[in-house]
Amino acid sequence: MLYSMTGYGKAQNKNQQLTITIEIKSLNSKTLDINLKMPTWLKTYELDVRQFIQDNLHRGKIDIYIATELSEGLVLKHFHSNTIKNYYLQLQQLLQELNIDNSNPYITATLFREALNTPDAYESNEDDLNTEENKQLLFLTLEQSCQQVNQFRQQEGSKLEKDILYQIQLLEEYQKQIQKIEPERKTKMREKILSNLKNYLNESKINNERFEQEMIYYLEKLDINEELVRLSSHLEYFKSICNEGYNKGKKLSFVTQEIGREINTIGSKANDDSIQKIVVEMKDVLEKIKEQLNNIL
Repeated sequence: MLYSMTGYGKAQNKNQQLTITIEIKSLNSKTLDINLKMPTWLKTYELDVRQFIQDNLHRGKIDIYIATELSEGLVLKHFHSNTIKNYYLQLQQLLQELNIDNSNPYITATLFREALNTPDAYESNEDDLNTEENKQLLFLTLEQSCQQVNQFRQQEGSKLEKDILYQIQLLEEYQKQIQKIEPERKTKMREKILSNLKNYLNESKINNERFEQEMIYYLEKLDINEELVRLSSHLEYFKSICNEGYNKGKKLSFVTQEIGREINTIGSKANDDSIQKIVVEMKDVLEKIKEQLNNIL
């Protein structure tokens, strides 16, 4: 079973303190590229989250969005009212000294916002969320979302696998066509060489033993049986890898390169119009397989 690199998953869990929602989107990529967005207080777990994604999703352009929502009544930010009031009054006094009208509602709102944003205007207790219970909740939600991504990948991969194996079947059929043509090609080659000799030499001067030696030399040089055997082996190996399962895209790409080499060699050695036409069709099929493998994990 092959898996696509395209996937989507979303999971949500909650406990007494908070609700965690994780959304994961996966697209094609030659390597693992993780784009992680998460609340500041969760940064302490970032390396662990990235490692978990690597172990479970392996490859692809992975976008992860982690959102948290506090339970009702839970307050983590505590404002220092006296500090805020002092800052606000100082800002108002500054406006008076500069002869700026502070009765404008916009100016009043701006002053209050500046007072709230002063560094010591409040204290945050977000560290209180870094408990073992919340950590377990985070990774439970992460695991569930990854499972959904892999289920999605499996469904998409099944569709791709059917198409890829159909293309492999086409290559096998083209290979059989070449094998049928091959004996006739050898006969034509022998006749052509003999005809050329007769055109340039007196038939009586042709040394049959020498001729047979030369014939063997050229037939061996232009023989494609070895390439056909290797091609058949590569195609069988390709199909066996498809049955191995998860994370086999790169391995299949390597085998596809070997298939391409054999097809190219057959085309260069064949010296036959019929075989050349089949080779062109095989190259076209192989390109389709390569394009599909770009989507395979």
